[in-house]
Amino acid sequence: MASIRLLITVIVAAMVLVSCGTAAVPTSSPDQSPEFMAVPTMAPVAGAPALERGSGSAPDQQMPPVSERLVIKNASLSLEVNSVSEAETAIRQKAEQLGGFVVSVQTYDSGDLMRSTIVFRVPAARFEEALSGIEGLAKKVLSRSVSGDDVTEEYVDLESRLRNLEATRDRLLDLLARAEKVEDALEVNQALTDVQGQIEQIKGRMQYLKQSAAMSTITVDLAPVPPPPVIIEEDAWQPLRVARLALRDLVEFGQGLVDLAIILLVWTPVWLPFVLFIRWVWRKATRGGKKPQTPVPPSGAPVAPLSSPVQHPGTGDPPSS
Repeated sequence: MASIRLLITVIVAAMVLVSCGTAAVPTSSPDQSPEFMAVPTMAPVAGAPALERGSGSAPDQQMPPVSERLVIKNASLSLEVNSVSEAETAIRQKAEQLGGFVVSVQTYDSGDLMRSTIVFRVPAARFEEALSGIEGLAKKVLSRSVSGDDVTEEYVDLESRLRNLEATRDRLLDLLARAEKVEDALEVNQALTDVQGQIEQIKGRMQYLKQSAAMSTITVDLAPVPPPPVIIEEDAWQPLRVARLALRDLVEFGQGLVDLAIILLVWTPVWLPFVLFIRWVWRKATRGGKKPQTPVPPSGAPVAPLSSPVQHPGTGDPPSS
């Protein structure tokens, strides 16, 4: 049984080496499928018959015709509609009529400002029909994006790897049946478990690719048609409201004056003596600063001459008047 143990060791070592050198299988975005581990291809084992001739990247690997290629189609539309709720209901009905189903619906706001995002899937054969029907609901198509991801090469490569792993599994089952020692059986069973896990991962990935290619995904953003602009806003000018506000301010101002008068009246014993004292001081100061005035003679009394008569030189007589 030394040869069996050596054969098992070689198989396990080949699986480990190939697993380290093989690239991971491409996966889709996280929101569409889980991550898949790297799937190794088995190298031929010395002393064992060849499991498969060629691999997914071998030159003799033939690609399927164009009509059988796997293409994952996706579309994204942004539409303006008269009624978001009615358009959402129509899209649900359209998806059911085409044999599809709604994946998710997200609604924002309500009433005239309501917006909605709906994601649904339809058979790939009716993809274009679904797009045409949805665009017919729109008042205006804001944006339109259609894409396709060809996964045929990945699918063919997975098929080849799956055949290799299944052949390796059969070989390990044969070794397990011929194992005579418990240690040999445990080693073969461990290798068989690893191979079976990789087979299940590849089958899951292949199933996901087939389902994604069979059902196309369409995402639709619905927005209401904006209302036409108005010359004067509905609540832009309200003269009655302005008058009420002004009257309210006037009443509040009058109330403030009355409150101030009541406060001054209550505090009269405090501020009135100071006011009277200041008024007395001011009057005293103004009276003391006035000058005495010259008495004015009564009317009709003779007025004294202001200056003496001028005499002419050389004569003693005053000038005649």
